[in-house]
Amino acid sequence: MTDHRPLSFNAPPDGAALFFGMAATLVFAPLFLGTWRPLPLMALELAALGLLGLLWLPGRLMAGAPGPGEASRAERGRPVSQPVRIFLLLLFLLPLAQLLPLPTTLWAELPGRAFYAGAMRLAGDVGEGFGWRAMSLIPSTTEAAWLTLLPPLAVFLVALRLDRERLLVLVMVFLSIAAGEALLGLIQFGRTGMGAGNALGTYTNRSHLAGLLEMALPVGLALLAAVAGHGRPAHSAGRHGRRKPTLRRWLARLTVTRINQAAALGALSLAILLGLIFTRSRTGVGLAMLGIVLCVLLFAYRLGGRNAYGVIGTITASGVGLASLIGLMPVWSRFASTDPFEDARWGIFNATVQVIGEFFPLGSGAGTFLDVMQRFHPAMFPGVVINRAHNDYLEWLLEFGLVAGVLIAVWLLLYLRQWGRVWTRGDWATFRFAQAGAGIALLLMMLHTLVEFNLRTPANAVFTAFLAGVFFHRSLHHEGSRARRPGASGEEAPRAPSTFTIAPENLRNPFGV
Repeated sequence: MTDHRPLSFNAPPDGAALFFGMAATLVFAPLFLGTWRPLPLMALELAALGLLGLLWLPGRLMAGAPGPGEASRAERGRPVSQPVRIFLLLLFLLPLAQLLPLPTTLWAELPGRAFYAGAMRLAGDVGEGFGWRAMSLIPSTTEAAWLTLLPPLAVFLVALRLDRERLLVLVMVFLSIAAGEALLGLIQFGRTGMGAGNALGTYTNRSHLAGLLEMALPVGLALLAAVAGHGRPAHSAGRHGRRKPTLRRWLARLTVTRINQAAALGALSLAILLGLIFTRSRTGVGLAMLGIVLCVLLFAYRLGGRNAYGVIGTITASGVGLASLIGLMPVWSRFASTDPFEDARWGIFNATVQVIGEFFPLGSGAGTFLDVMQRFHPAMFPGVVINRAHNDYLEWLLEFGLVAGVLIAVWLLLYLRQWGRVWTRGDWATFRFAQAGAGIALLLMMLHTLVEFNLRTPANAVFTAFLAGVFFHRSLHHEGSRARRPGASGEEAPRAPSTFTIAPENLRNPFGV
């Protein structure tokens, strides 16, 4: 039977270290300019090592046995599936593979290295101590890039390990962080003097704040749809499993708890949307509109799990979504200012593609984009330092080569396969809504990273990994249900009526009749 309980904000006591460690990591991630500076980034990496250590302490990674008295064992995350495990392993080892030493003569024959080998010979750096070189052009930056993978990797693994109740609490923490950033951005936009009119939050780039808020918006709307009349009262079933809806029964579903939760989630979503608008990011506002459309399509006929309000609820939700889009259209065309650099990005894209061809198929090495681009600097940007490609996919191809393309394709296949598991028939539990919202959020980030470098910001990389963990989460109980009922919808099967066995001593009539 599907869980129709209200959202619970009290996590069970078992495994508290992982839960509180994850919460602290999520809160800390955006505080210091998105952890863009070295010291906050180092603290975040140390926290990631602590989380990975906590995963290993109970036993084998991702397969620790639950402790005594653990009530939520069935809802704990199952071990990582084999395809995901291989994907994570390749992602983790790829920068390390670029640090493997090669003979200088062999290194000079690799794609793109001949120019640098000639410069080394002219500089006299081919003597003693230079007989071996790492595959990467700049090993120190590759090592630093590998370390920045630790926080999102740890957050993703911990999210898979935690149970659903804790993850729902952490999702609310994530939404609260996003709402706080949105409110801070609104305050910054309304201030006077230096920096007036810029909604940045704690980030250095308004597009990165927009990236966080566009991920949070569909998650907030998904949970709002989940608590809006979630479930039906027990007396609503009639001869055919459903009674005719009446005003009294409709009002009975609006319990005080759900009204408070719906109001809180509505306020969070509204604050996030307003903060996103005031970032003045045209891409962010456009993706927010796409997110609203997808939420309407996915949740309008599932309010409360299985359309608790019937056709009227579906029409109302669709009308609210359509009205939001109509209201955002003039904002997108007028209020979201046009960034002159958006047109110039095509010049950067062309230069990046040229560099990819120079170093293909091995790449130049993780973290080397800034130094490599100086050689191919476009003439249309005199006196400007190009530190990012403004397209993470192109930058990954430049730094990692063909393997990056393979990993991107594998990720897309895993993402689409997981939608087949999340999208099920029948009633949806609250966590299923959170998973669907996280899936939409990941899609918006994948689209935004076509024109920005959101995933190069450690804070947004951590939040994206957290939502990926929610989206890919599969509990042990869920897997057991699928094993017992092949082809089932993925939700918990209805339980059979309990049978009671009467003890033999109670079968005898005490009155002798």
